Amino acid sequence: MTVANSVLRIVEETLPLIIIFAVLELFTGGFLGNVVQQASKMPGLLILVPGLLGLRGNISSALGARIASGLHLGSIEPDKISSGLKTNIAVSITLSIMLSLILSVLAWGVCSYSGGACMGLLNFVLVAVLTGFMSAIVLSFSTAGIAIMSYRKGLDPCNTTLPASASLGDIVTIIFLIVSVKIVMGLGI
Repeated sequence: MTVANSVLRIVEETLPLIIIFAVLELFTGGFLGNVVQQASKMPGLLILVPGLLGLRGNISSALGARIASGLHLGSIEPDKISSGLKTNIAVSITLSIMLSLILSVLAWGVCSYSGGACMGLLNFVLVAVLTGFMSAIVLSFSTAGIAIMSYRKGLDPCNTTLPASASLGDIVTIIFLIVSVKIVMGLGI
């Protein structure tokens, strides 16, 4: 395959997804407005947003890359749920929970150090871990599904899974951040 053909294939497989998810992310901005409204009720909440978005996008993209590599190498079969696939999903979920916990403590530290109004450490932990856990479940299985469907249809999962999982990560994380805030606020902690 020539370089021109490779570039054309990548553009053909990736561009439609990037356009679709760019439009969806515009709508996610509307959900982000809800987070901004909640921020006054949970001071310091906005400190978590960039970290949570980056965390989910990075973990989902890494999962997509591992699954795509496994499909190309034959260690993950597209027609059965292999131990390699289960392991990758379990690692993704575990990393999401662990890193959400670490991120919440760091965000609380930054908020406390900055001297502004700051919700308590427990609220930071609960919001971040709930968001990380719920989004990890949805994104891990979505990423695996996108990679496997792409492979079955003859598309290169490297061209489809990574942009889809990164964009989907932003959308799902914002939605679950709002859900987590509502849960934590409902607990009245």
